[in-house]
Order: sequence, then structure tokens, then C-alpha cells
Amino acid sequence: MNKIYLENDGLINFGALLGAYFKKNRIYKSALARKINRSDSTIGTFQKRPSLQSAIIEELSHAMKHNFFADLADLLPESYSKDETKWMEKDAKIASLEKEIEILKAEKEVLLVVLRK
Repeated sequence: MNKIYLENDGLINFGALLGAYFKKNRIYKSALARKINRSDSTIGTFQKRPSLQSAIIEELSHAMKHNFFADLADLLPESYSKDETKWMEKDAKIASLEKEIEILKAEKEVLLVVLRK
């Protein structure tokens, strides 16, 4: 877990996360403020606050086309539980596609052998 985003009590500081994203991606608060119809100072306030309502985080995510919820989830300990259903379905699909690729490669080799005759 990245310590820069943690408060003394171990909670994630969303404002620090947001500020780091602004700096890394050269996001101008004034441009973002215009995009979401808020004042520059409101964006600055968001950056200074350790927590924000999920509706505001969602609004910022849409405006910047960035998933801040995933960033927050990545900062939580690996030992925390999560709904695995979505990932299990994707893993099954990947395994199925990998098997299909193997079959197609074998069929391609057979066709190449036949064409060489």
C-alpha cells in the first residue's frame, strides 16, 4: 500500500490521491472545474479533503475518464474480501479462449502440412 495516501489512522486520504493524479497527468483545476460546472476553489477543496462522497468521486471519474474507485480499491489490503464473481467469469472466458487458440494453432499446423504436399 502506498503510504503517501494514508492518514495517521491508516485511512486512505482521497485528496492526496486526487492531487497526485492531477500532478502526474497535468490536470488543471480550472479546466476540470469548468468541465463539471464548479469553481476552481471547490476543486482545490476536494484536493485538500481526506474523504469525499462517492457521488463526487463518481463525478470526477466521469469528468476525467479515470476510475478512482479502482485506485481506492488497489490501496486496500489484499486480505480484504471482494466479490469474485466478475473475476471468475473473466478467468473462465480467458481459459476458454486460450484452449481455442491451442486448437486453432494445431489445426493451422495440420493445414500447413497438407498444403506442402
